[in-house]
Amino acid sequence: MRKITFWSLAIVLITLMSCKHEKVYNQVVKDETTGEDIYIGYVNVEGLKADIFKDFYNNGLHNYEPNDSLVQALKPYLDDITFRVIMGTWCSDTQEEIPRLLNVLYTAEYDPLNPEKFEMIAVDKNKKAGNINIKKYNIEKIPTIILYRNGKEIGRIVERFTNRPEADLLNIVKQK
Repeated sequence: MRKITFWSLAIVLITLMSCKHEKVYNQVVKDETTGEDIYIGYVNVEGLKADIFKDFYNNGLHNYEPNDSLVQALKPYLDDITFRVIMGTWCSDTQEEIPRLLNVLYTAEYDPLNPEKFEMIAVDKNKKAGNINIKKYNIEKIPTIILYRNGKEIGRIVERFTNRPEADLLNIVKQK
């Protein structure tokens, strides 16, 4: 009887420990100042297709045409690049720039649906991401798009692309 109890307890503890590290996506909260729904914490592309963000997502995908030659030049560099995007679904720059970024990545056959390669974290107007500590990313403005190669930051885009998204991304990945 003791062996069964010990092993049952061990299995429960292991299960609880593994659940603690599981990410929760697309958590909706009310904005304190506007009362509107916003995302907080981890967000995935499926969340961007939902009511809160879908109009911006669809507009960015359908109304922006990436420059094909720039995308083709960018494409081979993306194999070892990962992205971390700190954004606010309430923010007009996020609403414009993140769908355009995703459009470029889809066109380059990069997989932003893979959470190991592409991570989005939504913040409120105080730049808080719920229970996710983002201080280590030194975020001053949003959105901030951070590019990594082999776990090391190689560049970032803060607030807005300076040129076309594909041109700015190409400039970053070619420099390092």
